[in-house]
Amino acid sequence: MNLKKPLLAASRRALLTLLSALAIAVAGVASPSSALASEWPMFLKDARHSSAADTAVKPPLETKWTFKTSGPVYSSPIVYKNTVYAGSYDKNLYALDAATGALLWTFATGAEILSTPAAMNDAVYVGSKDHFLYALNAKTGALIWKFETPDVILTSPVAAEDTVYIGSGDQYVYAVTAADGKRKWRMQLYDYPKYSGIYASPAYADNAVFAAGKNGAIYSYNAKSGGKNWSYQTRSAIYSSPVIADGTVYVASLDRAFYAFDAQKGILRWKRKTGEDAAYAAPVIAGGKIYLALKNGLIKIFDKTTGAPAGQIALGEPTNSTPVALGGDTLLTAGEEGSIYAVNTKTKTAGRLRALSGPIHGAAVADNAVYIGSEDGSIYALTAESKR
Repeated sequence: MNLKKPLLAASRRALLTLLSALAIAVAGVASPSSALASEWPMFLKDARHSSAADTAVKPPLETKWTFKTSGPVYSSPIVYKNTVYAGSYDKNLYALDAATGALLWTFATGAEILSTPAAMNDAVYVGSKDHFLYALNAKTGALIWKFETPDVILTSPVAAEDTVYIGSGDQYVYAVTAADGKRKWRMQLYDYPKYSGIYASPAYADNAVFAAGKNGAIYSYNAKSGGKNWSYQTRSAIYSSPVIADGTVYVASLDRAFYAFDAQKGILRWKRKTGEDAAYAAPVIAGGKIYLALKNGLIKIFDKTTGAPAGQIALGEPTNSTPVALGGDTLLTAGEEGSIYAVNTKTKTAGRLRALSGPIHGAAVADNAVYIGSEDGSIYALTAESKR
């Protein structure tokens, strides 16, 4: 589930559900924005926010292990080198053995954690509401460095090349050297009196950082210098994190519109109305189509290239969750009333699956297992027979 909505979800009743036809991850070693097949190392899987996996797993999912924290888990888990990392509202970051759920270490920050961590080069990076971005040794949890911003950090870091990128509540996007925590640059997202703050997590691709704010603007920055490549102003706040694919940036605004931009030049390729409601979730690309989950429980479908509407899928309950694209014709997403759905993109139908005791805020998929955090305070590992 997207980071921007944990704040809203925190006030909703506890019920959400669990996953079923999930996946294993993209095969092979690729660019810095890709993940190994056995890993899911950052928010929405990689720096481009693909939220996709290659191989579906066959339901039902069995509970492999459960780890209880002392607060709601809004942070999506990540998986890096056989370890699961997730933050909790109890102010701690947890490292768990991916196979057994055994606690390897904890690190206490000064405030609640909403941020999903990111891992790279044997370090784990996470933001906290205490205003700090932390770098920790991935094996031991020892503090490597911490970087302070003037306001809370609610977004998730993107780790790429030798840099960590993060948005802060002070309206700045920061680029921090991964090795020593020194600031490379910062760029301000100008403020609106009515709309302020950064809830959408930045994305990275091809030496550019893409960020959006509640001011309604989407930006592209040079990843090395922080110089602005381009920007575009929508008509309302943006909570949905941008997604980059095949030279195009996709982002949804609360102005009830969905946008596609040339990633290099910022030229608007197309704009489509989403209809009755707005999107807090990030878009997901699968099979030449884009799937955008709206708050009212509809998943709108668009042609990836032209943006032409291609139908919709009804979940039957509201959602703020970003779907996960699985192998074949399956998406997985969650509803606010406590259900997890396996969505068949071919028949455009949604099947309700099992539930946990609290709302779910994100998933990671690696090695035939699904790792999730829940508002009931637990981190879960679920397994299923691989469907190859």
